[in-house]
Amino acid sequence: MGSKMLTGSMLIIGPILAIIMLFIEPGGTTDEASFSDTAQNLLDSATLGQITGVGWTVAVLAITVGTAYLARSMQGQQKTGSDLAGLASVLALLSAAIVAVEYGLHNVVYDSGWTDQGGDAANAIAIGEAMFRGMFTFMAAASLLLGIAIFLQKNLNHIAGGITALFGALLLLGWTLPFESDILDLVGFIGFLGWPIMTIVLGILTILSARKEAN
Repeated sequence: MGSKMLTGSMLIIGPILAIIMLFIEPGGTTDEASFSDTAQNLLDSATLGQITGVGWTVAVLAITVGTAYLARSMQGQQKTGSDLAGLASVLALLSAAIVAVEYGLHNVVYDSGWTDQGGDAANAIAIGEAMFRGMFTFMAAASLLLGIAIFLQKNLNHIAGGITALFGALLLLGWTLPFESDILDLVGFIGFLGWPIMTIVLGILTILSARKEAN
């Protein structure tokens, strides 16, 4: 029960914390701002920037590690979709590693000694952004595979599994296809909105399953 409760809690807390960070992060750090402007805005609001940086990292690590735990719990030689769950677990753990490295890149922006040695804050942010996009691609694939595995195993809720797979597929298409399209942008945006919602839903279902097993 304890492991499932932890997994479910991470899947719920992660998206909620990410939404909170979205509203309190320093202004001028959106996708529309240049990397040099973003770096300067972060330095101008260093304390808030560092707090939200930690918050974002904790939030996304909770999502990725929670997803990996859930996928790993679905593995087993006699379980349908076990291989898909295993792949989802690997992709989620890779995403967690990317987030950890990205946090390091984000943090050096506030290190004056690093910039004095010739480090470029704008380049660090640009590299971190590219890595974060790669993480989203991995997590989209993980959600797709995990959703299919849940649908096949029916161990939580096969409808929730199907919807999770759908949003994962939409997010994957929107982030990976190499051409510009308003329709494709909309597809990716729908997947981006649905992914955290279904993550919370899976977290709730996991906790309910743990409580049911305990009774």
